[in-house]
Amino acid sequence: MLTAATAVTRLAADDPGVRHICYRAYETGEGWQKPVCDGALAGTVGQNRPIKSLNLAVSGTKGVNGNEFVHVKEWLNPWTSVADGVDLYLGSTKADDPYMLAFGINVGEGTICQNAHVHDRAWLGLQCNKPPSYIFGGTLDQSLWLEAVKFTV
Repeated sequence: MLTAATAVTRLAADDPGVRHICYRAYETGEGWQKPVCDGALAGTVGQNRPIKSLNLAVSGTKGVNGNEFVHVKEWLNPWTSVADGVDLYLGSTKADDPYMLAFGINVGEGTICQNAHVHDRAWLGLQCNKPPSYIFGGTLDQSLWLEAVKFTV
């Protein structure tokens, strides 16, 4: 299976010295999508398919770390950090585990930007942050869920 780390490693080999982020969404009822990179859309808009998990990987940023906010259970796991070229997973693909409402994420070096689409709303708008602060995407409203995301570094 092609993961975000596989995709970002290939992209970095073809385009060395440039920062990249690749990611994919696990949607309820659909499973894992193929990885996309550098600002492309992961997930779906307006199809009522909540994102249960995100898989991300970076190159040229000295790693990425994040956490997920999920329906009912709130923050699911402690912050997780991985190096460049390594898969970071947020959320869960287990059948009984809740879908994602939001996430917090940052990179070790440079800027990370995100735009999140939330059910029954719209794109929430591009936001960017530099370390050590993180960027928040999504909502804490329990009646909404994450449907799609876009990331750049």
